[in-house]
Amino acid sequence: MDILRTAREIGLFETAINLAKVSDSADVIHKVGTSMPFPDANIDDRVGNVANWLLNFRKKKYMFLTPEIALAEKIAKEADDSIEIIIASPCDMDAEAKERLRNNLPHGITVTVLEEPFFPTGFFPGNGMMVVCGYSASDRPMVLPDVYRMVEHYSGFLGKTVFVPYVELETSSRYDGWMEVNQQRFRTKWRSVL
Repeated sequence: MDILRTAREIGLFETAINLAKVSDSADVIHKVGTSMPFPDANIDDRVGNVANWLLNFRKKKYMFLTPEIALAEKIAKEADDSIEIIIASPCDMDAEAKERLRNNLPHGITVTVLEEPFFPTGFFPGNGMMVVCGYSASDRPMVLPDVYRMVEHYSGFLGKTVFVPYVELETSSRYDGWMEVNQQRFRTKWRSVL
């Protein structure tokens, strides 16, 4: 089981929701614990809170640099049909994975898949925002390498770019294969309410 590949294809929140369902399996905890932080038990609530937080920015277009299926589904339930979600897929994602992604897009709002390095049309600071997901380690944003590359590629966007961690760690743990993004790349970061 390549958990990071799964996260790359369906998003960190969807992966975390699936992991939370098997949180009592010592084997799963051991395998996952070496690749990424294990999610909190309240991950379903977190997805809803993040979706509402994003919608409160009152943007019409949300560009995700990870394929956050669970978050897109929650936004689709809460938002009107004028909202558009754009999922940027890495240029090196294989064709089969892209097809699975397209087959799993939520209904109810417009969701499109845009292949890196292209930039969405009609996506401006006034109507759009970029959403980057990863995990937070001592308030340091950590992302997967392809997401890091896309953050750098799309850094010319002058609008709001936000960081949303699926897990917030108090320690500065760095998992193998994850990269730290300069905090100045983000105008706003999600913080869970304690």
